[in-house]
Amino acid sequence: MKYGTMTYLSSNERVLMIKKGLRENDPNSGVFTLPGGNLKDREKGLDNPYGRLEAAVRETEEETGLTLINPRLMGGILFDNRERIFDNWTRPEDFLVYLITAINYTGKIKPQTEEGTSLWVNEAEIDKLPKNVGDEKMYQWLKTRRRFFGVIKHKGRVLDEAGTFVDYLD
Repeated sequence: MKYGTMTYLSSNERVLMIKKGLRENDPNSGVFTLPGGNLKDREKGLDNPYGRLEAAVRETEEETGLTLINPRLMGGILFDNRERIFDNWTRPEDFLVYLITAINYTGKIKPQTEEGTSLWVNEAEIDKLPKNVGDEKMYQWLKTRRRFFGVIKHKGRVLDEAGTFVDYLD
C-alpha cells in the first residue's frame, strides 16, 4: 500500500488544481487533480504526528509554488485499486490518502512544474474537468465541508458503486 496526501486549497470559490502531464506509472497522468503526493518515511508514523500536514505543505509548494497557512486534516480516502485497470499504471497499489484543506496561503503560483500545470478552477467547473472516475466522489465529499473517511473502489475502469462509501465524522 502507498500513503499520500492531497490538498484542497480553496479561495474565493476557486480550488487550486493541477493538470497533470502525461507520465509513465502515474495514476493521474493527463487529468486534473489536487496537489499532493507520496509520504516520505519521516512523514509517517507515531514519531511525527504532524507528518501528514508537513507532507501536504511540501507537496503543494513543490507542485504549485504556494505555501499553505494553517492546513487542517479534513479526512482520508482509501483508494482500493486491486481490481482497477489504468492505461499507464502497470502495477496499481491501494493508496491511503490524507485529505488536507486550507483557505490561506502565501506565495505566487508557478504555472508549470514537472508535475504539470497549476491553475485556479471555479468550484462549479470541477465536475466538467477530465479526472479519474473515483475523484468525482471525492469532490462531492469535500464540498460538504464535513470531516470524513471514505473508500473509493473500482472494478476495471469503472467505479464500483457498491464498494464505494463514506463515513462523515461530525
